[in-house]
Amino acid sequence: MAGRINLRRFWESWHAALFWGAVIMLMLILIFGCPLVSAQQPALAPTGRHVPELARHLERLQLSEPVVSRGLAVYSLQLIDGETLRGSWLTFDRAVSRGVLRVTEKGASGSVPVVIVENTSRATHVLIMQGEVISGGKQTRTVRQDVVVAPGQRIDLNVYCVEQHRWRGEKSFGSANQLVPQSIRKELRRGADQARVWSEVARNNRALGAENATGSLELALKSRVVRDKLSEVRRKIVPEIPRGTTGYIFVSHGRAVGAEMFGSEEMARELLPKLLDSYAVDCVLQHGGGFWRDDGRHTAAVNFYNRMRRVGSERSGTPGSGAGIRTRAEGLLGDGVSLDGVVVHYGIQIRDRIVPMPKPIIPVPRR
Repeated sequence: MAGRINLRRFWESWHAALFWGAVIMLMLILIFGCPLVSAQQPALAPTGRHVPELARHLERLQLSEPVVSRGLAVYSLQLIDGETLRGSWLTFDRAVSRGVLRVTEKGASGSVPVVIVENTSRATHVLIMQGEVISGGKQTRTVRQDVVVAPGQRIDLNVYCVEQHRWRGEKSFGSANQLVPQSIRKELRRGADQARVWSEVARNNRALGAENATGSLELALKSRVVRDKLSEVRRKIVPEIPRGTTGYIFVSHGRAVGAEMFGSEEMARELLPKLLDSYAVDCVLQHGGGFWRDDGRHTAAVNFYNRMRRVGSERSGTPGSGAGIRTRAEGLLGDGVSLDGVVVHYGIQIRDRIVPMPKPIIPVPRR
């Protein structure tokens, strides 16, 4: 089982190191007359710029040691003495498979940007996560934002099309058991138009070597070559995730690229395989490298956690129940939803494109 990383001890150790570093630097200045440059780490950032429930959630998180596969590292997040979801909950996939959630085209002829969702249960809430792939209908779609559908609730759900060359089929939808890759989730969070989403789907399909007649992202992700590679990452990481995990920080080849947090361990565990696929498409399949870099202090993950605390969040609209959460600042894009003052899900990613990676600047030696 992976060991935990004490964040406060991490920063306290840095403070001690800085103190003794300053003493040594002063001695060197007195002896040799030449100062040394010391990189100072920021203090643990406050969470006061976040909406209250997310601030409380972030204050209670604890990191564990990472699990790594082909350059993708997953740091588990445990919620220590924090508020968790109450009552009965289902994920989108499970709700559809049990017949609890019905998804249909809007009207007789359908509407590209909207589908109808109905929760037929009497006591179970359903989380529909941004980026869920909805299979079938007249076109395969993906969900624009996190939504909580309360028992008995019927809503118009905002979607994008991720299958360009088809407009025929049944009125009802099923679950594809997929999330769109992170590059496409970024476009959803940026509020891209449909043409931009289609363009990003086509780029992914080409990069994966899985182009198809209808331009379907679902078919590309389910192609044998893609499916086998994603399964390899799942087999390596999923069994090693420690008990008590309610969230994850994803680090690709030494750079933190995103995080996902949930209101319950059950929900976090059930959605991990899909989340892994979503990150692995960009960070493993399209990256081209398989190495893992770490400085021994988990600096990338800890700094990203600190960045999440600092960046803040605001309220946003949601077509379902609860309250929407939104982050658009300091190079980060985040979205989520809460219910009754408890975070159901909050996901956040870097604004930069994951693929290709920024090239390091290599100094040219002078002759």
